Amino acid sequence: MTIGKMKKHKEMIRNPILRPHLPETHWMTNSRTLRMLQTYSSVFIKPNHGSGGNGIIRVKRLGKGYEVRSGSSMKIAGHSSVLKAIRSYRKSKHRYLVQKGLRLEKYHGVIFDIRVYLQKPKHKWEISGMAARVAAPHKFVTNYHKGGHAEPLQKVLISVFQNNQSKVDACYRKIEELSIVIAKTVNKWHSIHELGVDLALDKKGRIWIIEANSRPGHMLFTQLSDQTMIRTIMENKRSIGI
Repeated sequence: MTIGKMKKHKEMIRNPILRPHLPETHWMTNSRTLRMLQTYSSVFIKPNHGSGGNGIIRVKRLGKGYEVRSGSSMKIAGHSSVLKAIRSYRKSKHRYLVQKGLRLEKYHGVIFDIRVYLQKPKHKWEISGMAARVAAPHKFVTNYHKGGHAEPLQKVLISVFQNNQSKVDACYRKIEELSIVIAKTVNKWHSIHELGVDLALDKKGRIWIIEANSRPGHMLFTQLSDQTMIRTIMENKRSIGI
């Protein structure tokens, strides 16, 4: 079962705990895109039903125009031609969202986000895996299929918070708490037993919800040298029956 990004966004934004962690997101229209570009230094344009980082377009404000990127392709456009540049990357059969771009924290000079793998093998949601997804150099998405790779989350957070263990622990706890609330919130509306939650840290250390995926991939966790998480995920899949 695939649930559109906007549907999940609207479900999550109704929850007062999750609302402050959701970046501004709207259905894409020409006027809305131009307004968002005036407000923010970058925006992401995403297909409502895309996965694996496919079809995502990033528009970044430059001094006098915009950089429009999709995959490894890039165009520079002026104010009058930015919509045309975006349109050239869009697939006509998809509905798209426009979302505020975030100034993400970096790990060794490269952006990363956090994948939390949640499962409900019995009656209660539990976290089976948590890992940092580190983007390939010069990529603006972290997905496994786009060259992203897994790193242990503790290791990345220790680097980000410069060995301040109490900040690492506080961030870790917050990620766990938010992820459980997200799973329970989406589960209220949909009958699901697994959820992949993608979170990001911005430069100020604030946690943002990028997406909740009702059909999460587990390949990322096979890249970790400690195989405990992937074993837990696979055991839970067997008991859920998927």
